[in-house]
Amino acid sequence: MDLNEILNQALAWARMGFDTVNSIQGLVIALIAAILMSRYSRILVYAVGATVVHELVNIGRNFYAGAANPLPDYLNMEVLQLVGIRFVGYLIAISLIYMVRRLFFRG
Repeated sequence: MDLNEILNQALAWARMGFDTVNSIQGLVIALIAAILMSRYSRILVYAVGATVVHELVNIGRNFYAGAANPLPDYLNMEVLQLVGIRFVGYLIAISLIYMVRRLFFRG
């Protein structure tokens, strides 16, 4: 793999990640995380937390919908890849919201 392929793959993951977070549920979670985040150096912690909250909300929605098995198969590589992509999306969304918050509210 050359550098161009790696950059294209990283951009594709970023685009897919933002697309998975770009829903009401994802944006509300990202907004709350960005509001609670006091320093940008904590972005990884907040992105992991937002991803975990997103997964818990999805499990809760499946449970209340009456699904026979509300838990996703976290041993499946495709499910883990989706969680990883969602994490990248939260990195982007929380970063953008945090920067706007810092720019306009200085606090």
